[in-house]
Amino acid sequence: MTDTSSPLRDRVLDRDDDLRDVLQLLLRGANRRQMWIHFMDERGCLGSPIIPIDDYPDDPDQLVDIADLGRVSEAHVFMSRADAIREATANASIVLVWERVGDATASPADRHWARSMDAAAEELGIPLRAQFIAHDRGVRQLHLDDYL
Repeated sequence: MTDTSSPLRDRVLDRDDDLRDVLQLLLRGANRRQMWIHFMDERGCLGSPIIPIDDYPDDPDQLVDIADLGRVSEAHVFMSRADAIREATANASIVLVWERVGDATASPADRHWARSMDAAAEELGIPLRAQFIAHDRGVRQLHLDDYL
């Protein structure tokens, strides 16, 4: 159970269940399709900033030409940019939340994005702590066996 006596940003979230509980407090259920980028600091606490991204592409594997990256997938671009923010803000890792209306079951789109972001993070050596779905009734963690 998450300690409710300390401010959210001062809670060490070393257990995934604690992280899920805090994300659920912050997001309070889904109301549209968007991705949230969260950061964890070196203590294991929620870092800053928290970034919502709406209108992200349907296909994470779509190739795009980016001046500083070349021809890469959308997932590669997202992870590269998230990591640049992580480094600039001195955070230790990244947490992704896929908000969308619906139940807690991982959809094909959820699995596709999670798999592609996991692969991009691995390829680029980016510390991706966890991925979650924010759905109608709460927040659910996406585990590797959900999308690999």
